Amino acid sequence: MRKKNVTQKSLGLIGVASLVSILSMNANAGATINFGDNQSVDIGLGIRTSFDSNNVPGVANSKSFNVDNLRLYTNFKFSDLIKATFNTEYNSSLNSISLLDAFVQFEPAQAYNLWLGRLLPAADRADMEGPFYITTWLYPGVSSVYKEQYLDGRDQGATFWGIVGNDRLTYAVGAYQGMGKNGAVGNQYQGGGGSSDFMFTGRLNYNFWDTKVDPAYFASSTYWGKHDVLAVGLAGMTQNNGTLSATSTANYSAYNIDVLMEKRISGGGAITLAGAAYKVDTSNTLANYSGCSPTGGGAVAGGCWGGPTYQGHSYVASIAYLFPAKLGYGKLQPYFQHQDFTPDAFDTGILAGQTVRTVQNELGINYVIKGYDAKLTAAYTNTVQAGSSASSGFILGTQFQF
Repeated sequence: MRKKNVTQKSLGLIGVASLVSILSMNANAGATINFGDNQSVDIGLGIRTSFDSNNVPGVANSKSFNVDNLRLYTNFKFSDLIKATFNTEYNSSLNSISLLDAFVQFEPAQAYNLWLGRLLPAADRADMEGPFYITTWLYPGVSSVYKEQYLDGRDQGATFWGIVGNDRLTYAVGAYQGMGKNGAVGNQYQGGGGSSDFMFTGRLNYNFWDTKVDPAYFASSTYWGKHDVLAVGLAGMTQNNGTLSATSTANYSAYNIDVLMEKRISGGGAITLAGAAYKVDTSNTLANYSGCSPTGGGAVAGGCWGGPTYQGHSYVASIAYLFPAKLGYGKLQPYFQHQDFTPDAFDTGILAGQTVRTVQNELGINYVIKGYDAKLTAAYTNTVQAGSSASSGFILGTQFQF
């Protein structure tokens, strides 16, 4: 509540006190500033950096230092009923800060909640994890084939979600802007787009063992030996005229099933098994169009969705083992992930909008200091596209959240 007759000196003292309280907070928790009357603001930071060495046939070897992700998290609580989220993401291709999330949250009960704005639509488990809550270093983009309208899978719309069935069943359904004929002056970074046909999304996730292991309808790849988890998820996404080619539109749909099992072992370790299978249908239409560019000028094949959407099927499987014993500051977690995407026959070739079968393996090891808030990763990747020689990469990554 706003107070009257607050002097400039008082405002300065309040600012200093707030800064001191922020700097004195535990890094894992970020910072919480309370304003009274059950109102507060949470502030946090997430960063992923890496050194990459890539070997692509026919191309000179490349080595680079990268800021893979840099996010500022802010969560506002106006009451137990009304909240809001505002997050930003560093965009390395533009060397600029872009809007990631901006949505209002109406949360009357665990069983029914409504979020509106720019946010993450319900989709597969990989999308619900995002880059900060996966076991591997690379996001499984070969197999996870759901569309993205804006940065990192976000879109503008609304999701209705809840947790029911003795805390075991999480549901989320939504309506979103989806594919639109965006113009060069209204690209995804500027919030352009729009369509006469909404994109509808939905997800069901059932926890057979431990419950309440994730916030809202989000997910994680591992729980660091703190929970026994057996979760099965079903997700889907559809939009009339959601496939846009250079000459026409067609309907779009995608769906998947995903499974995760993690079992604790004595001493604080865990073994984790996960997998998912996908199917994408673009109505036998090559989803390739021109009309907008991330920089706001010129035409780019694939337009504002980050490239064409291929019709076909895919799967991913992974295994990880968290050693119970500490080694210095943290624990070791070796992992292996295999992905395979196979396009339908009509979508296989070398024309614009077409692709070929792609297989990718990632073998790595995490040095886990504090779960998702502090870990180091070393990984080797091998990618094979039909008709081409294999490409490989070596990654040293760091991830911290405050």
